Amino acid sequence: MTEQENITESDQQNTVSLNMDEIMKILFRLSDKLTVRMINSLFGKDIPLDAKVITENAEIHRFSMAEPTVEEIRADMIVSINGERYHLEFQTVNDKTMPVRMFEYGFMIAIQEIKSYLTHIKDGIKLNYPKQYVIFVEQNEAIPENELTMKVILWDGDEKEYKVPLMRYWEETPDSLEAKHLEPLLPLQVFKLRKGLAEIARSKKPNAEKEKLTEEKLRDMIKIYTAVTEKIRDWTEKEEYLTEYHAEQMLEVLQHLSEYLYSNYKSYTEIEREAIQVSESKWSFNRVRNEGKLENRKETAQEMFMDGKNIMEIKKYSKLPDKDLADVLLSLPKDVQIKYSIPVQ
Repeated sequence: MTEQENITESDQQNTVSLNMDEIMKILFRLSDKLTVRMINSLFGKDIPLDAKVITENAEIHRFSMAEPTVEEIRADMIVSINGERYHLEFQTVNDKTMPVRMFEYGFMIAIQEIKSYLTHIKDGIKLNYPKQYVIFVEQNEAIPENELTMKVILWDGDEKEYKVPLMRYWEETPDSLEAKHLEPLLPLQVFKLRKGLAEIARSKKPNAEKEKLTEEKLRDMIKIYTAVTEKIRDWTEKEEYLTEYHAEQMLEVLQHLSEYLYSNYKSYTEIEREAIQVSESKWSFNRVRNEGKLENRKETAQEMFMDGKNIMEIKKYSKLPDKDLADVLLSLPKDVQIKYSIPVQ
C-alpha cells in the first residue's frame, strides 16, 4: 500500500502522519501465533501455531525502466513459515493494474530467492513464486468477488492464468474477523467511514447540509470504537492468544488511523472523545481486573524483550516483579540479553 493510496479529498491537509508499512508491521507482528493463525485462515493452511515466523525484507530493488537508476518497490508484508513464503498486499483503491503489480512482486521475490542459492543449482533454475493475497480495504463493487486474474501468454503460445485470492474487507465485521481468526485486522474497521464521507464532500449539497451529514457519519465512529474495543476485550479475557500488551497496540492503531483519516473534520475531535469515553466505560486497560495467568504475563514480557521495548514499558504491561522479569530475560537468546545489559555466561 503506497502513501498516495491513502490520500483523499478530506485527507490532503491532514497534519497527522501515517505510515501504513509500520502499521501493518504492528498488526502482523503482534505474535508469531497470531500471524500463523491469520496465514492459516487466508491461505487455507494448517500450520502448527508454534511454527517460527520469519519476516523478510519487503524492499525490492530493480533497474528503472524510465532512467538508468536502481529503484525500490516495497511489498506490504512478506513472511516465511516452515520454508514457505507468503506475500500480502493491502489496497485502499481499486487499481486495475493490481494483477500486474502482484505478478511483478512475485517475480522479484522469486528472483531474490534464486540469487541466494544460484551457485548450488544442479537441476536448472526454478522461479518459486510466493503464495500471494490482496486485502482491499475500502468498498468498491468493481473489485472481483474472490480473486484477481490475468492471462500470461508465453513465447511459444502457451497460455497460463495467473490468479491471486483477495478479501473485500469492507464486507467484514468484528464478528466475522474473529470467526476467521483475523482479529489483528480489527482496527482497519475505521476505513469504513471514509468512502461515505468523501462522497458527502464531493456532493453538490449546501454546506450546512454537508456539515450535518458529515457529523452524522462521524458519529458512526462511536459504534466502531465500541464494537472493536468490546471484541478486543472479549478476546483478551480468554487469555489464550492475545495479551494486554497486544490489545493496547491494536487500540493505538485504531486511534491513530482514526485521527489520520478524519481529524480534518470540524466535529471529529468531540466525537472521537465521546467514542473513547464510551469504550473506556465498558472496559479500560487501566482498570483493575483479572491480571491473567503468570505464564501469560511472562509471554508478554518475552515478546516485548524480543521487540526491544523499553524496560519500564515491559514492567507496565507484563506486571511482573523484577525477579520474574530477570528469569524471562535469561531464557532468551544471548543477543537479546546483551541489549539489556545482562552478562552472558
